[in-house]
Amino acid sequence: MKIAFVFPPFSHKRFEEDIDVVSREFTQPPPIGLAYAAAIAENAGHEAIIIDANYRPGLTKKQVLDRIRAFGADLLGFMLTAYMFRQTLDWIRYLKEKTGKPVVTGNILLDIYAAEIMTHSEIDYGVIGPAVRTLPALLKAIERNEQIGGMRGVCYRRGDDIIVNPPDTLREDFDILPFPARHLLPNHKYSTIISKKKNFTIMITSKGCTGKCGFCYIKNIPYSARSPERVVDEIEECNRKYGIREIEFFDPIFTLNKNRVIHICREIRKRNIKIAWACRARVDHMDEEMLDEMRAAGCRRIYYGVECGNQNILNNINKNITLKQVKDMIGLTKKRGILTLGFFLIGAPGDTVESIEETIKFALELDLDYAQFHKTMAKPAGVLYEQVKKYTGRDYWREYILGTAGEERLPSPWTEVSEEEIERLTVKAYRKFYFRPSRLFKIIAGIQSPEEFFRYVRSGIGMLMVKSDINKTGHGAE
Repeated sequence: MKIAFVFPPFSHKRFEEDIDVVSREFTQPPPIGLAYAAAIAENAGHEAIIIDANYRPGLTKKQVLDRIRAFGADLLGFMLTAYMFRQTLDWIRYLKEKTGKPVVTGNILLDIYAAEIMTHSEIDYGVIGPAVRTLPALLKAIERNEQIGGMRGVCYRRGDDIIVNPPDTLREDFDILPFPARHLLPNHKYSTIISKKKNFTIMITSKGCTGKCGFCYIKNIPYSARSPERVVDEIEECNRKYGIREIEFFDPIFTLNKNRVIHICREIRKRNIKIAWACRARVDHMDEEMLDEMRAAGCRRIYYGVECGNQNILNNINKNITLKQVKDMIGLTKKRGILTLGFFLIGAPGDTVESIEETIKFALELDLDYAQFHKTMAKPAGVLYEQVKKYTGRDYWREYILGTAGEERLPSPWTEVSEEEIERLTVKAYRKFYFRPSRLFKIIAGIQSPEEFFRYVRSGIGMLMVKSDINKTGHGAE
């Protein structure tokens, strides 16, 4: 059976934590979830393509349709996320109408709102939970026109009824997952605004987090990790098979297990893999030994979750770090020639205008190379979203998926700071951080290619022209 996996283009939404220009410019990553699904399908004996319509300059619906027809697809596959749901549904509707082919969907959103998603008749099947066994079983049943019945981890319609079967009980084990099907991707097209080398890709080597941060939904996902040997096997495949010279690890916290990190680093060096890479970390899960090992193995950037510049707010969100730890670790990282990026929250639980100003001041005082300032937003199934539901008396994301609610900026009942002030202070933070003469000079001095230069120019212009999501009218591209 031939399966066409499609990744539609997306645009900024009013309920996102990033401001428009950051959402649009910061990262142009490969659709790694679809690449995993395609690899699982291929391992089960099927033929697959991935059509990424999102990377610049993007593809039109007609262009994607032409590729699907040329491929002769029997089935269409899509990844569903809360932010992209309406746009993805619009593409599903168009492509299914034009091809008449059944549609299968997946991703974590199915774990939360499977029944609501299946109210849309354009979607024929959904995969809930781990796909490594469920997807091959579903594809086999579709190919043979067999009854799905009680197949675990599948949702579908039977007549007028929506059937949602519980997920596969198999604990997700990274080591039994195939590597993403990067041979189906235009690896030369991907980048981040601060990436330096081509080809570029992202990797996921672990899921979940052992932290207990009060603002984060990831803490609800059990931690699981791929073995160091398999991680380096994938790195080696990326480098030697696909010419990839830079990797960004998208793990929530890559450095949770010190022994694992050191094992990975030493294995990279043992195999003499010349690769530059970046990862996300906590300042309290790093030390000098790890930094030395990571630097020697090609680590060139570390993204630290700083969150706030006020110790009381850090305590309030249960971050379990101190401002001194942040300063010390940034200094130790920079000492080794590793670039640093700090993630910050604007409008965190307990925040005031004064504490947000302290966060901006702290970000400027740190010797960071880059900073990203997020509006604190409630995501589906997270702790903060439970507060939003209680505050508003409604389940907005359920309504949005059902199609009964438009694109809205969700309230922030955990802070006294108004939505307008959160928007204003987020833009202020970006402008104050990046438009300092010293920061502009360092950015310009570090540019290594014309493409990187134009990424910065686009982003800089966008930062100067950004408009508040609060003041936008209508419901976006719905």
